[in-house]
Amino acid sequence: MRNNYIQDYIKAGKGVIAAKKLAKKLIKPGVPFLEIANKCEAEIIKHKCGLSFPINMSLNEIAAHYSPPIDDQTRIPESGLLKIDIGAHYNGYIADSAFTINIDENPKLQNYIEAAKEALEAAIQLFNPGVKLYELGEAIAQKIINRGLRPITNLGGHELKQYVLHAGSFIPNYKEKIHNQVLKPGDAYACEPFATSGIGKVENGNNWYIFRFIKKQKKNLSYEHLSYMNKIEKNFGHLPFSPRWIEFNNIIPKNKIRRTLEFFVGKKILDTYNILVEKSKEPVAQEEHTIVIDMDGNRIVTTKE
Repeated sequence: MRNNYIQDYIKAGKGVIAAKKLAKKLIKPGVPFLEIANKCEAEIIKHKCGLSFPINMSLNEIAAHYSPPIDDQTRIPESGLLKIDIGAHYNGYIADSAFTINIDENPKLQNYIEAAKEALEAAIQLFNPGVKLYELGEAIAQKIINRGLRPITNLGGHELKQYVLHAGSFIPNYKEKIHNQVLKPGDAYACEPFATSGIGKVENGNNWYIFRFIKKQKKNLSYEHLSYMNKIEKNFGHLPFSPRWIEFNNIIPKNKIRRTLEFFVGKKILDTYNILVEKSKEPVAQEEHTIVIDMDGNRIVTTKE
């Protein structure tokens, strides 16, 4: 790992912070999701960072993975919990951060946000060399339970590596001892507690709006499909992407995007990210920061304002 990798994480973090600030200004009832998504992603690029995944704008019981599709008509509602999850990278080093907005400042729903915030802060304070990942999960769960809610147990934080968003090791949101990896200098993680009044598990929804290139296939592909496949890999590598980006970059004609992506999914060229829905359809709050341990063992939170 290069000695100056920390600065790359910090630069990516600055791009995410700018996009988060803009999102908070833009989010008001009636504003189109698509407008917010395009402006926030453009803000990251303006800060000379790459997009490490499409902005997630997940409402109420949707815990993750809703990103506005092409021509999305969704608008910010009058009430509810809206989770905004934003990612950027600089030289492939990824900053990943999320926050939740209580649209009409409902006091009951605010408790969900405070639970997730307190859980994240507790984990950050423990984030030091020698600490086991399940110890972070134990601290997260306790803060959420203290507020009368449950952590989502089949979602959690993830290790970050250069150009790899989900790099292997997992930070559970409760004390799950199989996650006994020890934090060490050089590590980078996105820590993301989810709090809910539901049963504390998510399941796949029926739709997906985010894709990721897996591997090339050459058999039984037309010249046109080979060209599209190569352009997708060149533009996005193995990081998640939105069909909106395909339209924006003129990679595939708009009227062919949907069926081309479905064809590539069937060929296992692309993978999909289903929306994740809380199993009992109860609201979910999320808070997330990226934490890096430098080579001297110092804790750096790259996306904390």
